[in-house]
Amino acid sequence: MIIIFIRAIILFTVLLFVFRMMGKRQIGEMEPFELVITLVISELACIPMADKAIPITFGIVAILTMFVIHQFILVLSHSDKLQGIINGKPVMVINGGNIDVQALRSLNMHVNDLLQAMRAAEFFSLEEIIYGIMETNGQLTVVPNKQMEDKQQTLPVPVITEGKWNEENIKGNGFDKADLQRLLDSEHVKLKNVVLLAIDENNRMTLQRRKTAIQYKNVEVVRK
Repeated sequence: MIIIFIRAIILFTVLLFVFRMMGKRQIGEMEPFELVITLVISELACIPMADKAIPITFGIVAILTMFVIHQFILVLSHSDKLQGIINGKPVMVINGGNIDVQALRSLNMHVNDLLQAMRAAEFFSLEEIIYGIMETNGQLTVVPNKQMEDKQQTLPVPVITEGKWNEENIKGNGFDKADLQRLLDSEHVKLKNVVLLAIDENNRMTLQRRKTAIQYKNVEVVRK
């Protein structure tokens, strides 16, 4: 037990030194390669920490090797071309207030993922945003619509995303599905062509169709 205790202290000290040298970024701010290296280092530390049969120097050398790889990749990242290959590039997912469906697909994201990222950035309606850029660390950077500052007081509820009904939101917020279908018919849009249909407490509708600019208007909807 004493040996394991001492090994744990030594490896903890090495890990603390390595992570301090790598910088102070939080998990959510890490680039993809940094996250991979962090996960590998944690695994490399656990094995010699618990297994006395493995020389502790093996773990230390492996951890320091990961640190060297991290520094080498940082040097390569000074080249814009290599940085794009290693980390990827920021992608504009909201352009002129419209959701760019193709950009989302290139990131393997769905509209619901984008709405979640918006809420994390403290934006609750697309009407509040002019441009949105998904950074390489997974965070959404937003250029707000200054005309909408302090005007959005309610949370739009998505009832259709990417051509599919959101049954949970429809039932949970008391919407009548038949009435929502009549709303689609009045807008002359088919379900499969809807990128997003959201309605807030004041019955303000957010509607984006495929290959069409986003639309906002006040509507009459039935709630049970």
